Amino acid sequence: MEGNRRSGRGRRSLALVAGASAVVLAAGCGGSGGGSGNASLRMYASPAVKDGLDPIVKEFNDANAPRIKMTVQYVPAPKIGPATTTELQGGNPPDVLNISPGSGGGATGLPLHKLAKARRLADVTNKPWAKDVPALLAPTVTYEGKAYALVVGVSTHFMDYTVTELEDWRLKPPGTFDELLKLCGEIRGHDKYALVPGAADQAGNRMLLQSFAAANVYSDDPKWDEKRAAGQVKFQTTPGWRQTFQQVADMINADCYYPGGAGRTTEEGKNLQIKSDKATMGIGPSTASSYVTRRNPARKWAAVPVPGRRQSILPLEVSGLSVAAKGDNVEEATKFLDFVAQKRDLYAEKTGAFSPAQMERGELPDFLKPLEPLAKQGRYSLGASTMWPSDAPAQAAYKTMAGLYNKTRTVDDVLKAMDEAWEATAG
Repeated sequence: MEGNRRSGRGRRSLALVAGASAVVLAAGCGGSGGGSGNASLRMYASPAVKDGLDPIVKEFNDANAPRIKMTVQYVPAPKIGPATTTELQGGNPPDVLNISPGSGGGATGLPLHKLAKARRLADVTNKPWAKDVPALLAPTVTYEGKAYALVVGVSTHFMDYTVTELEDWRLKPPGTFDELLKLCGEIRGHDKYALVPGAADQAGNRMLLQSFAAANVYSDDPKWDEKRAAGQVKFQTTPGWRQTFQQVADMINADCYYPGGAGRTTEEGKNLQIKSDKATMGIGPSTASSYVTRRNPARKWAAVPVPGRRQSILPLEVSGLSVAAKGDNVEEATKFLDFVAQKRDLYAEKTGAFSPAQMERGELPDFLKPLEPLAKQGRYSLGASTMWPSDAPAQAAYKTMAGLYNKTRTVDDVLKAMDEAWEATAG
């Protein structure tokens, strides 16, 4: 496990590595072009990255026609993991996988370490782009010294707000958590809610866990994961973890959330936010916020850090692509990764992400400029769960967090479930 969670500017990993996360997976039909000698590649991707991925895929297909063609099927991120797992078990995997970084499950529950251990991923260690990855990201995309993915981009979790509405109401964005709770009440006075939660699947709960854990746990103790692995701390005994979930409960009690969160999916929550008639704020990764904004350009919004215990930090979501080791078109799929490696700035520009090189320079997209001082200081952390021994503690949190909305579960229930899951799977 990486001992230092923070990335210093200009530092590069000496390990042979390369990215992973957001998630891209396979459609149900075969990946081979058959006897024609042509290769039909396939992958799944989240709709949040469509604007960035589509032009790259088109350019790749045009440059390699008719011998190679990539087809992308876009599905909500929570559905990607189950679909891909079924295909991998059936021996008909997607040619290109966008898996989760590290060992903790990530956005789609497809941890790179687990799949690499099972020899499901092609070794890309010798690729030039696998040798030049920021040090913070290195452990997420390597397993036993070998690289298994291309880092496509990085996004960060933060809080956004609708500028025009807050200005019209003469309200200010929150700088502290108490100010956020107060703002929720003021927004309710204008017949709207601050946020639209989607707690019926893991993605919505994961956004809150990532955002508040960075602000409350890793901003204070970047090495908390290592201490938990050594048995020196627990979720139940760490004030920052207790505050992480207490903040979610406090926001529920303060009427911050549009009702019905426990039964609403993340995609349904996004659709309500796109309409912009229910809520005026959001919490989540920059890719999701950019996706929502592009579908409602009339919504002028700005970013602020998620308020934490003492200081703010930027939690990172790593996006990457891997090649299925037992696919029919390993060589052609690897060629696709080579092509994407040259287009990462375009991908970042169109999706709300930023490239690994931009991360190292402390540069963020224009809409994230209020967060750039943190980037300049290297105030990054890997998202919570990224390097946990398995996805079980995070899954326990997501499942139990849903009960906070209808008050069938408590903060203690969440913390206890996470500790039990850690102990059961840590090996």
